[in-house]
Amino acid sequence: MNVTIQTLTSVEQFSYISIATLSVLSLGVVTVNFICLVIVRASKKMSNRPSIHFIINLLIVDLLQGLFVIPIYAIRKLNTQSRFWDSVICSSFRFLYMLTYYMSIFCVLLIALDRYIATTFVFKYKTLIKVKTVRIIITATWVYVTALCLIPFFKTSTQSDNDFCIYRQTDAWTITMLILHCFVPYLVILYFYKSIFKHIRDIEKESGRTDDTSLSDGATFSQHNVSTFNGINAIYLSIKNKKRIPENTRNILKISVFISICYAICWTPSVIYYVLSTFCREKCFSKTYMNSVNQTYLEFVIKYLGFLNSLAAPMIYCFTVKEFRFQLCSRQKKVICNSLEDQSFTNVKIYYKV
Repeated sequence: MNVTIQTLTSVEQFSYISIATLSVLSLGVVTVNFICLVIVRASKKMSNRPSIHFIINLLIVDLLQGLFVIPIYAIRKLNTQSRFWDSVICSSFRFLYMLTYYMSIFCVLLIALDRYIATTFVFKYKTLIKVKTVRIIITATWVYVTALCLIPFFKTSTQSDNDFCIYRQTDAWTITMLILHCFVPYLVILYFYKSIFKHIRDIEKESGRTDDTSLSDGATFSQHNVSTFNGINAIYLSIKNKKRIPENTRNILKISVFISICYAICWTPSVIYYVLSTFCREKCFSKTYMNSVNQTYLEFVIKYLGFLNSLAAPMIYCFTVKEFRFQLCSRQKKVICNSLEDQSFTNVKIYYKV
């Protein structure tokens, strides 16, 4: 009897601790993503770039996680003692969790595709990828993923279902989503980045060979042909610079790689765990583990790690983009200057009153 009371107490304590940590995380995610969105939208130079709109889309998905998914998950830790509200909370969490999770995958995929086109088709990028095109792609992705994530709402309940949630994922739906919209996209992302780095390496090797050829040709020129050689060398340099990847493209590529790595680190444990719990529940987990305190602890840690991606991705963006840091600093200076002006104006009013 004493053991049961102790277990219940520890579970309740863990519930309060998890609610507190989730609340802090939710506040951090909302704050960071909101600041990023405000600064990006305020900068015309940044918002006019098509590639930035893919980043904006990812920031919006992360913001939704901070506003809805994480708070609802925290509310689930409370015992409402109402089957109706438990059903609403459970169904809302599952739907929004699936929606933001698969949208995150497609966001990372679209970012990788954008970088692949920008690196491989340097001269065609501006004609292929425009802001209007990017918005159409993003809208179509939202419609597609939302439609897929709505399917579990239409599963008819059976007598064997003990789940009070209206949102019920079938094994067929889970398998299809994991294979087609999780594993396949990530393999495509790996292919894109492998092709990008191979393309950059080939360009650097080619430019290095051209440098050696240019120097050897220049050494054989006589003194009276120096001016002619300089003219040819100027033409060569302009051609070589066109072959090189622009610095801005390289910087955005680095950001994209970091975001993809961050996504893999944060979400891979969740994917592995839920694949095992769905298709290998009896063989991979012991009977004492199922519905135990250890299961509650492990699932919380896995979900929390996945939620951290919503905070880590915008932080990567903040610390790696020089232009973003410049805009942030300039806004901070404006706020400080405005506050100082208001304070000085108030002091002047007080002075005249006295």
